[in-house]
Amino acid sequence: MTTQRQNTIFGLILLIIACAWTWLVIDTIPPGFGDGDIGPRAFPLIFGVSLGVLSILLLVQAYLRGRTGAAGGQAGAGQEVASTIHWVAAGALLVEISLYGVLLEKCGFVIATLLIIVVVMRFNLNVRSIKKIALMSVGTTLICWAVFEKILGIYLANGTWINLG
Repeated sequence: MTTQRQNTIFGLILLIIACAWTWLVIDTIPPGFGDGDIGPRAFPLIFGVSLGVLSILLLVQAYLRGRTGAAGGQAGAGQEVASTIHWVAAGALLVEISLYGVLLEKCGFVIATLLIIVVVMRFNLNVRSIKKIALMSVGTTLICWAVFEKILGIYLANGTWINLG
């Protein structure tokens, strides 16, 4: 399968997911309470719209590449892409996302985010420096907590086992 065809299929799948996500967000999550307030709908809606825009850009790029490849004669012919999926990395990411969801419920945002950043840096990115891991995990967690909880006033998960909130 050529790169153009893969990008077209992937772009269409992402566009369908973005439309379904955005529709579900609008249908299920209530808007903010006042004029100009950021409500619980804001970030999921921004995510869905951003995904839709990026998928449209991918489709446009695939379309334009197909037109220039077809006009050039041999440019698109014979260019097959190796369709290898890194199953270990994809499985590790799925496990980490699931673990983050469980940790959010049990330990709360602060501890869950800290632990997941440590795990991702150590096992996915192969960072061995304890100083880098500690600074990145603590710094990212504190910055996210300060921005969302203190500046924007958005509720972050408190744990059922550990409650730092």
